[in-house]
Amino acid sequence: MSSTERTNTVYRPEIDGLRAFAVLSVVLYHAFPALLTGGFIGVDVFFVISGYLITAHIFAGLDEGAFSFRKFFGRRIRRIFPALILVMACSLTFGWLTLWSEEFQQLGKHVASGAAFTVNFTLVGESRYFDTATDTKPMLHLWSLAVEEQFYIVWPFALWLAWKQRFNLMWITLLVALASFYFNVRFVTTKPTEVFFWPFGRFWELLSGSALAWTMHYKREAVDKTKAFADTFISRMVPLGIAQGKTSLTENAMAFGGLCLLIYGFVEITSDRPYPSISALVPVGGAILIIAAGATAWSNRIFMMNPVAIWFGLISYPLYLWHWPILSFLQIIKGEVPHQDARSAAIVLATILAWLTVRFVERPLRFGHRNVRLKIGGLIGAMICVGLVGFVISRTDFSGSHRAQDLLIKRPDAENMYGASDRWYRGQDGWLFLGNEFDNTVAKLKLASPPPAKDISREARLFADLAFAAEKADISVALLIGPNKSTIHPEFLPDEIKPSQARYVTYFTDQLDAVPNLTIVDPFEDLLRAKERSGLLYYRTDTHWNLKGAFLAFSVLAERMGWDVPEVSFEAGDRHWGDLIAISQLDDFPVDLGDSWKIEWGSDPDLEVKPLPNLPETSFGRAEVMMNNAPLSEQTVWVIGDSFTGNLAPYINATFREVHYLGHWGSKIRTLPEELTNSEEKPDLIIVVRVERSF
Repeated sequence: MSSTERTNTVYRPEIDGLRAFAVLSVVLYHAFPALLTGGFIGVDVFFVISGYLITAHIFAGLDEGAFSFRKFFGRRIRRIFPALILVMACSLTFGWLTLWSEEFQQLGKHVASGAAFTVNFTLVGESRYFDTATDTKPMLHLWSLAVEEQFYIVWPFALWLAWKQRFNLMWITLLVALASFYFNVRFVTTKPTEVFFWPFGRFWELLSGSALAWTMHYKREAVDKTKAFADTFISRMVPLGIAQGKTSLTENAMAFGGLCLLIYGFVEITSDRPYPSISALVPVGGAILIIAAGATAWSNRIFMMNPVAIWFGLISYPLYLWHWPILSFLQIIKGEVPHQDARSAAIVLATILAWLTVRFVERPLRFGHRNVRLKIGGLIGAMICVGLVGFVISRTDFSGSHRAQDLLIKRPDAENMYGASDRWYRGQDGWLFLGNEFDNTVAKLKLASPPPAKDISREARLFADLAFAAEKADISVALLIGPNKSTIHPEFLPDEIKPSQARYVTYFTDQLDAVPNLTIVDPFEDLLRAKERSGLLYYRTDTHWNLKGAFLAFSVLAERMGWDVPEVSFEAGDRHWGDLIAISQLDDFPVDLGDSWKIEWGSDPDLEVKPLPNLPETSFGRAEVMMNNAPLSEQTVWVIGDSFTGNLAPYINATFREVHYLGHWGSKIRTLPEELTNSEEKPDLIIVVRVERSF
C-alpha cells in the first residue's frame, strides 16, 4: 500500500483517542477549572489533529490529480454544519425563554457571527477569554471553530497554487507557520486578547499538523529508516531484552513523551499567564509526538485506543459544541457559579446530547453517497437561516417582552435588574449607571447581602503580601478607592433603587486598616462635601469620575501622604460621550454640558514618556514610564490600577519625578511582591487604584 493510500483510507483509532483527551480536558476545565487548570490547551491539540488530517487529505488529492475544491468544501459542510446548526438553533430557542433583552440581542449577534465563522473577531472587541463575563456567553467556544474554518478557506488554495507552481509544499508550510508563531510570541503580552482569538496567532498550530502530514506523506520511507536506526542504536546502548522488529522503541518513546507533555500542560499551564505564547509548544509538541508514533506504540494502545477513549473521540465534536452552552446557560440562570453537582449533571447531559447528535443528525447527513448535493444545499440553506435569525435578533429591541418578570425561567438576581438590561440602567436627568452584571454593582449598592468572609480574607491576604514585601524595602503602599458614581451622586438614581446606609466596601476596608504599611484612602466623604461647591464630579454617561472629581480624590490622597499638590483650576469642557452610551447602545442619547472639565495648570508639567512594550495594554492605557523634568517630589512611584486611574494620571505625573504604570491591579497585585523583591531599581512608593465596586 502506498503512503498516499495509507493517508487516505486507514483509520487511525489513536487519533480518535487523542480527540477524547482534547475534548475532555476542555470540558473539565470549563466545568471544574481548579481541577484541571490547563485544560483549555485541548483546543490546541484539536488544531494539530485537524491540520494533520485535512492537509494529509489535500496532499493525497493533489498527488493523484483528484483534488476538488467543491468536494473538499462539501465534505467540510457535511462534517461541521449539522451539529453546529442544531446547537445554535437550540441555544436561540432556550435564550428566548431565559435571557433579558440585551443578553438575547448579544446571543443573536454571536449566533450570526458563528454562522459566518467570524465570531472570534466579534469576541475580540468584547472581552478576554478568561474574563468572568465570558461565562455568560453561550457561543463563546465557537471562536476555535471560526479560526479553523478561516484556515481552511485560505490553506487549500495556497497549497493548490504552490503545487501548480511546483513550489516545495514543506517550505511553504514552514514559512507561514514561522510567521504565525512569531506573531504569537511578539504580541501575546501587548495584545493578549487579539493573539488568543485572531487566526494568524493560531495558524502555526494547525500548520504544525500540516508539516507532520507532509513528512508522513512524502518522507515516510525516510521516517521509517530513521526510526529503525534509532531503535538499533538504543538497543545497542541500552540492552532492554526486547527482540528487534517486535516493537519500536522510538515510537514508544515518542508516544510516552507526547502523553507526558499533555499531562504536564493540563496540570501546569494556567490562565494567569499570556497564552498561546511559547507555552503552546507543550500541547502542540505532545500532539505531534502521539500522532507520529502511530498505533503500535504501547502508551497509545493503552491510553488512546481503548474503547472508552475511542467512543469519546467519536463524539468529541458535538460534545465540544454542547457542553459550553449548557454550562453557560446554567450559570446565567443561577446567577453565580453553579454547584459542582449541577456542573457534573451538565457534563452528563452534554455527553448524552452529543451521542444523540452523532447517531441521529451527523451520521445520516455526513455519510453515504445518496442525495449528497441535496444534503449540502439543505445544510447551507439552514446555516444561512440560523445566521439571519441571529442577525435579526441582534438588531431587535426586546425590552417590551424580555424583562425579568416576562421570562418563563426566573432568575435569582432579577430583583437587582432595572429596565431591560443587566448591563446598565437609566437614572434621572440624563444619567446612566452600570447595571448589576458588572461586579454585582446594584446588589452591592443596596447591600443585598454582606460579602463572604473568604472574599474579605483573600483581599486582606493579597494586600498584606504586597505591603510586607514593600516594608522590607522601606517602601510605602497606598490604596486609593474610587467610589462608584451611584455612591457619590445617589440623587440621580431611579426612584426604585434605595442605596443602603452602610457601604459594601467598608467590610473590606475595615479589615485592610489592620494591614501594616498600607494606607487606605477612601475619599467618599470628601467628595460628598465637595460636590456642593464644585458641581458634578462624575460624568453623566460614563462610569468614571471626571477630571475635577479625580483631582479632589488625589488631593485627599496627597494630604494623607504628605505630598504637595499641583496648582490647577478648571473650566467647563466639551460634551462628554461616555462609555455607558456604548454599553447601552443608546447611540442617540442626548449628551449635556456641565459634567466635563478642562484642566488649567498653574505651570505646565514637563513630561517625557517611555513605553513598556513587554506589558499588556490596560483599561487606562499602555503600560509606560512617565518622566517629569520639573516635579514637586523627587520620588519614584509604581502605579497599578483600573480604569479610574486614567483621570488621576495627570496629577500623579505632575507630582513625581518618575511614575511607572505597570498594569491592572487584578493581575499585578499577585505578582508585584515578587517583582518588587527581585527589582534592582525599587520605587519609593506604590499606589493601588481600585474602584469601589471591584471589592
